[in-house]
Amino acid sequence: MRMRNLFCALAALFAGVCAAANYVGAAGGLLLPGNGNSLSRAAEARVRAGFYATDFLAWEVEGVCAPNVSGAGGREALSGVAVRGLYHFTGFEAFDKLFGCERFDPFATFGVGTRFGARHVFAEDAHRTATGPVVGLGAFYHLTESLDVRVDAQALLACDAPCGMLYSVCIGLQWNFGELANENP
Repeated sequence: MRMRNLFCALAALFAGVCAAANYVGAAGGLLLPGNGNSLSRAAEARVRAGFYATDFLAWEVEGVCAPNVSGAGGREALSGVAVRGLYHFTGFEAFDKLFGCERFDPFATFGVGTRFGARHVFAEDAHRTATGPVVGLGAFYHLTESLDVRVDAQALLACDAPCGMLYSVCIGLQWNFGELANENP
């Protein structure tokens, strides 16, 4: 029941962000806990929406769900949300012209995120959340003007939980629409 309520809240947030968005996307990936904590590797799903503030900077909201994670409290579902900036590397245009890779578009991400778990999944004591800064690197491969393949790796520094770092890698599709869809390569 709790998972369904959280999913409904994330869906409502996602729908609200989509009303002002320039892009939406979905991805599948792998959660890779760090620092020798008791969490296990697990598959995760992501949905995201964002808008471009400039030609090189986008702001996005992302919802994450890892439905089957083993931790200190047993097998549980992890969910989470992140708000972050996505910066496209600007000097890459010279590389495009030199090597003909205009469909390849690398980026860096920065922001804040949190993961929620039940039954003390992060540690034996009362830690049900892992919140902190999120940084990452990734790249788009532009299939068309509106459809991209997105690959990224991220790290969440859990400042409030003993699990330390939570890493993730994911691959997915992103659909661009709105004003900037025709301006981005």
